[in-house]
Amino acid sequence: MKNITRILSAALALCLLAALCLPARADGTQDCGAKLLAITFDDGPGKYTGALLDGLAERGVHATFFVNGVNASGWPETLKRIVNEGHQLANHTYNHKNLNTCSAQTVAYEISAVQALITAAGGDENAYIRAPYGNANKTVKSVVTAPLIYWSVDPEDWKYRNAETVRSNIEAGVFDGAIILVHDIYKTSVDGALAAIDDLLAEGYEFVTVRDLLLRRGVTPEAATVYYSAKNNGINLPADAVGEQAFDESRIETHWGYAAMKTCLDYGWMTLTDTGEWKPNAFVTRAEFAADLARFAGIHTLYPLEGAARFSDVDLTAADAPYLAWAADSGIVAGYDDGTFRPEKTLTREQMAVMLARYYARSGVTTQGSLDFADAAKISGWAVDGVSVCVGLGLVQGDPRGRFLPQSRLTRAQIASILVRMAG
Repeated sequence: MKNITRILSAALALCLLAALCLPARADGTQDCGAKLLAITFDDGPGKYTGALLDGLAERGVHATFFVNGVNASGWPETLKRIVNEGHQLANHTYNHKNLNTCSAQTVAYEISAVQALITAAGGDENAYIRAPYGNANKTVKSVVTAPLIYWSVDPEDWKYRNAETVRSNIEAGVFDGAIILVHDIYKTSVDGALAAIDDLLAEGYEFVTVRDLLLRRGVTPEAATVYYSAKNNGINLPADAVGEQAFDESRIETHWGYAAMKTCLDYGWMTLTDTGEWKPNAFVTRAEFAADLARFAGIHTLYPLEGAARFSDVDLTAADAPYLAWAADSGIVAGYDDGTFRPEKTLTREQMAVMLARYYARSGVTTQGSLDFADAAKISGWAVDGVSVCVGLGLVQGDPRGRFLPQSRLTRAQIASILVRMAG
């Protein structure tokens, strides 16, 4: 009887332990609804990687680059650029050997030699690894000290060398949580990947690094463990909970945008989030910016709601509805052809510029500046005048590479800085 009692007690303890280890998900608050993809590029850098980075920056997309040492050693500045532009730099070994045929000593060299290049570029100290050909036997796994990242979508771009085929193969295979394999050493692969990214962004997918994909899906990556994807199994965290958008708010006074955000909060132009947080690195939505601009203009929550009613997707009971109504009545926002405003859609730099230009046009201010950006041709036709006005007013400027990045997103700290500039 005592043995049975012990067995039952042990079983109960195991059940309780298992329950405690399961991620909390009962209230659904951990599912933000995002559809995530991680696109990865192997075998570079190469002569097409720069154009790829330009294309990713224009779209506000982050990727993961699994680099080979034989190529990476000749492109140190490109490695640094990958890191500086928010992408994940990862390890694809030095000589692209089949590691299953190598000794433990050779495997260790193949990995450590590339890790040294990644570290020198400012990348992770223990970068994720992709074994060439997806081959990693027991010997390999006994050596590696980082997660092994494989893939779930392979467009076979190395085989077809046709941009349209690469695009269609990527789109045919994707699913929420997929890891896509492409090679940035082929121009057709770069062109096809960017075309697929455009289509998938339009379908509502969000591109993230492999690191952020795992984190946002509640996966704790482990050394020598193989990962093919990260599906939504109940944990689907928002971008500002992990990665580049996360910030330790106990150190908020050290953030570069603290002074501007504090000014905006003190004057009531911006508010803390619903959870009482600053979230300086969180991307701003179209509705949030319209509300910030309305508060800057002195508009209050008693503003009539009729203007917001013209948009089929605006909740008139939402806290931002009066501000959206003012923005619509003032001609600052016009919405989309289908009658929607898409309030939760992330604001782009060119959209912001147009809204600001319309704001100033109400006072007769139409100052124009010169569009000397390296990517000026990428600015949408409908946004050119708006960007020009913002340049003329000194509200926007290019990045260190002289680019405007019209499709890039803006953070709360960046919006705060612009509002402070507007205040003079």
